[in-house]
Amino acid sequence: MDTIIIIGSAQAFFLAIFVYSKKNKSTADYVLGFWLLFICVHLLQQYLLITGFQYTYPFYITIYITIGFNFPLLQGPFMFLYVVTMTNRNNRFKSVYLFHSLPFLIFSLYFILDLYFHIEIKNMFNSDENIFTAISLVRSYTILISGPLYVILSLFMLRKYRKNIAENFSYTEQISLNWLRYVVLGFGFVWLLVIFLSLFFAFPVIANSVLGKMIYISLTIMVFFVGYNGIKQQVIYKSNPLTKIKVYDAYSTELTINKEQYKHSVLTPKKAKEYLEKLLDYFKNEKPYLNGKLSLNDVAEHLYISTNHLSQIINEQLGKNFYDFVNEYRVQEVKSLLCDSNYKKLTLLAIAFESGFNSKTSFNVVFKKITGLTPSQYRKQKNT
Repeated sequence: MDTIIIIGSAQAFFLAIFVYSKKNKSTADYVLGFWLLFICVHLLQQYLLITGFQYTYPFYITIYITIGFNFPLLQGPFMFLYVVTMTNRNNRFKSVYLFHSLPFLIFSLYFILDLYFHIEIKNMFNSDENIFTAISLVRSYTILISGPLYVILSLFMLRKYRKNIAENFSYTEQISLNWLRYVVLGFGFVWLLVIFLSLFFAFPVIANSVLGKMIYISLTIMVFFVGYNGIKQQVIYKSNPLTKIKVYDAYSTELTINKEQYKHSVLTPKKAKEYLEKLLDYFKNEKPYLNGKLSLNDVAEHLYISTNHLSQIINEQLGKNFYDFVNEYRVQEVKSLLCDSNYKKLTLLAIAFESGFNSKTSFNVVFKKITGLTPSQYRKQKNT
């Protein structure tokens, strides 16, 4: 088991190098790289602890007690910040994010000062061991609470993101972030394991037990999963100097018009009608939906309309989100090609790709949602 942990540490280090070697890195990539380096150090210090390194170099146990034991307080924040920067349209790291490291800094500073002023504290309170035990207990409970809390916050952010992509993109392939949801759930499992073990063992015992090692082995497995998928993940929101992407705080891909969200919009009914005509003419004559990676930003840029106004007219005037709006055109294109004798020899999947769909799964789901039939059922019905 010890070998697996050191392999995980090395794995995190090399994955971080691969992340930093990516071209066109986003803010999320930098956060991921730093997170992987932190995991590398976290697993390494745990390996040194369980292999008895402190008996050869006693100063190490001092570093572990004052700083290393607080490392779990940073795992949750790192995961949450990666989710936030991955799903944030601004693609910027905000200084306010640093406040998530406060519990780690506070406990580390306390134990460093406690170690340095050990004699003074003992003389002042005459009960240094009780103080140390009490603070250690607070630290342990803070660790147990912070981990699951950040898992919940991360899942909430991903939940909102599902609506955002329906409002801004005509596809979900490579941007659905389902893999990141599994990562968060995986870390949730690790934290449940930590809580379960803590019900039966004191924290110092867990760190040296076989069951305790299972926690770090689980972390090792998660390292590979998050690193591998993070390296492959493309930038989702690309900045554009002409337009801004509108982000909504909702979950379902089904559209719910909230009139309050457009209460302060400067878009007049006359302008809305003009923009709608431009949009419909553009889709009818130039067929931009044949581009499998079409986004709201692409259409807004082409029509010289802000994404906020474009989203508003699609929502209010058509009662749809961008994803459904574009894919309805794609379904109509599929229907048209199925009736074209030049396409009779093509498979349904080939026709789907010709019509702007990127995958068989999304094609089947969207087609049935709009027509009530699967593509094969529709084709069979047309041929009878």
